[in-house]
Amino acid sequence: MRKVPVTLIIFVIFFSQYVGAATIAVDVSHSEGTVALVSPIVDPVTGRIIAEGMIPALSWYDWGYIGYSPELENAGVKHLGDGITYDALEGVDILIIGQPWKRFSPDEMEAIVKWFSEGRKVLWVAGDCDRKDSAYVQRNVNELLSAIPNTRLRIDYATATDTFSNAGKSAYVAGFVRVDLETPDAGILNRGYQGEVGKVLFHEPGVLAWVDENGKWHPLIAGEIPEGVYRIVTTSGNGMIEDDYAPEARAYKAWDRGLFTLLAVEFVKLPNGAESILIVSGESPYGSPVPIWVNRYGTYLFDGQQFVTNLLRWALLEASKLAPPEETTTTIVTTTTTTEETTKTTHLTVSTTTTSNPVAEPTTATSETPVTTAASSRTPVWIVGVAVVLLTGAAVLVFLLLKKP
Repeated sequence: MRKVPVTLIIFVIFFSQYVGAATIAVDVSHSEGTVALVSPIVDPVTGRIIAEGMIPALSWYDWGYIGYSPELENAGVKHLGDGITYDALEGVDILIIGQPWKRFSPDEMEAIVKWFSEGRKVLWVAGDCDRKDSAYVQRNVNELLSAIPNTRLRIDYATATDTFSNAGKSAYVAGFVRVDLETPDAGILNRGYQGEVGKVLFHEPGVLAWVDENGKWHPLIAGEIPEGVYRIVTTSGNGMIEDDYAPEARAYKAWDRGLFTLLAVEFVKLPNGAESILIVSGESPYGSPVPIWVNRYGTYLFDGQQFVTNLLRWALLEASKLAPPEETTTTIVTTTTTTEETTKTTHLTVSTTTTSNPVAEPTTATSETPVTTAASSRTPVWIVGVAVVLLTGAAVLVFLLLKKP
């Protein structure tokens, strides 16, 4: 067997530092629960195991969790911290917060905003219906969303039902993956479903609305969609609004009928020039007794796993294209003063501060293979692509050299 050239080994080691898996963090520190994360999914109707958890199924990502969970610890999921802090979010590409039953502290919201403002980040916040105590979840979600500059999406204080598309009851909404036509790379969100249109179970969900610059609430319906917001999952045209518990809905009225939004994305432009992606949904992908992740509910079949897989892949791809924080430069201003006896030149250095947040790691996701991200904030996206191609070529070359007599 011929020896592999030393230069080739050095080449592979050098470029391997630019490639790493995207990191997804899930929050369980606000009593969200861990249903559908690591344990097999049990159909609440039949009691049968119908699927594996999100983390084992999407094993090509690096997963971590925030909070306390013996179940996640025993499963070997990386513990990022007991609460949401900026340090806990270091290196995280996607943060998923599923139905927070506890309020966020000012420090937690500040940490999330600071992380999100690095740019090229993805934040998925899930709400709930307004029935009984679930209204507290809606309040907690909206407090967090209100703390993030320039965000429009909100969870209205109401419940979405559907008298046509459901899993046996109008509140068990079978949402349609009906992506707005203007959505970038929409094909990623529409692939792999059992039927022509994907169907996702939103079990007693909330309904999405948005607020304008003056704080006025609007329904998220056709003809009233703000710039940068795209609807992804909706009810059928027979959707209906219920509002049985305080507080009153802000954008909708009880018994309104039509096509309502259950999940939407927003491309958020932050004050520092950076851009990140916000996902807001009326049901959670995990933690909820019947999360989005499920593929079956009794005799009803859904595309939950395929949809969540598509959504995460799409979000990482779009985030990799977004702008980082704006960087300013130091300007040298020279002024000259003259007297009769001497000429004196004074140099004034005017420094403008740059944002203290580092540039987020760019990520790409284009296939069923593990998603890759740049390992350094200084690494351009094109270098990552070149590195992947070169690593593949190097692997083939090594194989050929080893096979050659």
